[in-house]
Amino acid sequence: MNKKNHILALLALVQDGEATPVQVSELKEVLREDASLLELARTQNQMHARLSVILEDEVSSERRVQGILDSLKDAETNQFVDRVGRRLSLLRWRKWAMTAAALVMIGLVSGIYFYQHRSAQHRSDQSVMATLQRAIGVQWSGAAIGNGSVLTAGASVEIEKGLLEFELAGRGRLIVEGPAQLNFPEDGRAILHQGRVVMRATEKGRGYRIETPQGKIIDISTEFGVAVLSNGLVETHVIEGSIEAISNDGKRVTLTRNDAMEMGPDGGKLIAADAGQFYTLMPPPSESKPEFIHWSFNEAEGNIAHSRGELAATIANKADMIFHKMGQGALPSRVPGPTPEAGNALRFDGKGSYAESGYRGIGGGKPRTVCFWLKVPEDFSVRQGFGIVSWGKHPLPGEVWQLSVNPLAKDGPIGRLRLGLEGGQIIGSSDLRDGKWHHIGVVMYGGGQPNVGTHVILYIDGELERLSRRSLQEVRTEIDQATHGVWLGRNVVYLKDRPHPHGGFFRGEIDDLYIFDASLSQSELLQLMEGN
Repeated sequence: MNKKNHILALLALVQDGEATPVQVSELKEVLREDASLLELARTQNQMHARLSVILEDEVSSERRVQGILDSLKDAETNQFVDRVGRRLSLLRWRKWAMTAAALVMIGLVSGIYFYQHRSAQHRSDQSVMATLQRAIGVQWSGAAIGNGSVLTAGASVEIEKGLLEFELAGRGRLIVEGPAQLNFPEDGRAILHQGRVVMRATEKGRGYRIETPQGKIIDISTEFGVAVLSNGLVETHVIEGSIEAISNDGKRVTLTRNDAMEMGPDGGKLIAADAGQFYTLMPPPSESKPEFIHWSFNEAEGNIAHSRGELAATIANKADMIFHKMGQGALPSRVPGPTPEAGNALRFDGKGSYAESGYRGIGGGKPRTVCFWLKVPEDFSVRQGFGIVSWGKHPLPGEVWQLSVNPLAKDGPIGRLRLGLEGGQIIGSSDLRDGKWHHIGVVMYGGGQPNVGTHVILYIDGELERLSRRSLQEVRTEIDQATHGVWLGRNVVYLKDRPHPHGGFFRGEIDDLYIFDASLSQSELLQLMEGN
């Protein structure tokens, strides 16, 4: 017997006054959990009630109703049935029991329906604090929530890493960067215990308050970032508009664009602004199928790596990678790739080996994705970190695009993934100097003035990479005036007549290089990684 027929059978037993207490309890439980069956029960009861009125011929309507109401004072329906049974003859009971049972069921079903309706109404009446719009690369340390989830008063969010974007019930948008912990105690108020957030407030959001362990920040008309650092200090940086910052010692300061304040146990103080600490935008979803160029490096021999893809086709046969050497270097050599199925990879000696394509790369501030497999030796030298993949024109700031293994301690931890633009850079946090293969993904989403500090996301092995250091520099990659195409293994600023003080060539291995003309999602990067 299917579930629907089983419920109809239980309804019939209750309506006929023959259901046991266990069966009544079972029916109650099912109707509470299944709205469609609850509606079916209401319909059946309405029909049964009309039939019961027709059958009633021995008890006046007034006396019947009063008797049932008196009987319903008993705790259990079966007690009521037993008492009525003792009073009436079986024939008389069978004629009007349908009416009594129908009323009991109407009360039961209506009560459940009313409870569910009131519960739903109560939920809708609760203040909506935030709605999750997007999540990228998130590792949850608290309860996981999905896109579209609504947070009400008292809700909290805790992530180990990743990015979240919330819509604040018409008050603005909040971008959260992990590791982070925050909660929404009431309308117009959030408490940040750890992590970084950026809020862009709407007109309705004026006065929105973000509280921290060292003070609170009140929006006036603005976009601002707040960071609760691992050392317990709190920083707030104004990107647009103005805010009021109030430290725990009661000091109130109005901050405007390009102002920043640090708050700690001793109060607050003004500091140099650095909006590059924060992600101000989330990558938009791709609206069209991205085009790409791909080098697999699977050729068995020769000093060339063939290209494929729509972007390669735009320059006929000139997009292939040609192997070169300078100084004491040797030509790039073929070595086994990350897996037996991956075929060959390329090894660069860090002394003068590099490869060049006639394809010039993605220019200006257009969105792009670069992904490849990378192996960095354990005995990495700081003079062999620059120039994994690069293109553009040196020396104006922002006009080159170069991926490297960071060799400069002044810019961030050595041995981490680095994207540099000549004038600004971002540095990852994972040490790549382990002699193992890692899948690298670098995603930039476009915009009016995309910036390396706010518009680029790094991935390592399919996971969002936490940034250890970043600075601001507009991305305006110059390819039309560049004297070369995409380079592998060569520092983009290295010239034959002017060697770079930090080295001119990369040492390590590269495989399966893709360049896309769009910002790929994490799931798309995972497909590329798992496909090789």
